[in-house]
Amino acid sequence: MRIAICDDEERERSELCKMVKEYDRLGGMEVSLFSSAAELYLATAQTTFSIVLLDIEMKAPNGYEIAQQLQKGADAPLIIFVTKSMEYTLRGYGVAFRYLVKPIRQEELSQALTAAASEVREKHLFFQADGTSHVIPVQEIYYFEVFLHNTTLHLANRSLSLRMPLKEVLAQLPKRFFAMPHQSYIVNFQHIRSASTEEICMTNGASIPISRRKQPEFEARFLQYLGR
Repeated sequence: MRIAICDDEERERSELCKMVKEYDRLGGMEVSLFSSAAELYLATAQTTFSIVLLDIEMKAPNGYEIAQQLQKGADAPLIIFVTKSMEYTLRGYGVAFRYLVKPIRQEELSQALTAAASEVREKHLFFQADGTSHVIPVQEIYYFEVFLHNTTLHLANRSLSLRMPLKEVLAQLPKRFFAMPHQSYIVNFQHIRSASTEEICMTNGASIPISRRKQPEFEARFLQYLGR
């Protein structure tokens, strides 16, 4: 998981980095440091960050302005603003995942990183396919299909062959987005165009059957997703 720390004050930047590493004792986070919002923005052209710890009060462009730009990307990071003032709280609604007020305590940072990491894991899935590790945003997944004991992951513009049974795949997926309408399929609720009692039409044109045995549970889960 890639973490970016952006603060124009070297002492505070270094201190925040130490705190992140104190939290990440198992070494699962890769931390990059930036001294300006413009420098961070340029780096995102080559590197995708999962979480950005971003100071607001910096020389133009400030942290808030760059955060707005970062949120326009296809794979936008979670923004945790670090600030000496709560002036931007209302303006940052819908942009910031959380706010941390300086001086930041280790406990506060740890709580924010735990919440952010949980959110990131629910937005991305990790699969092995053809000897390669793939990090895939949940929103890009349409459905999984089993045919002749082979599991295929269908994405918008490609498919991946997975060496794992469908039930094992289902165990890794966030339950609020995925369900099995049939023993041979898992579908992403986000890409359902319409559904009857017998068939699902996906936004990519695929038709997925619904078995009689699974139909009641699937319908209940789908309606729950729709907020009904």
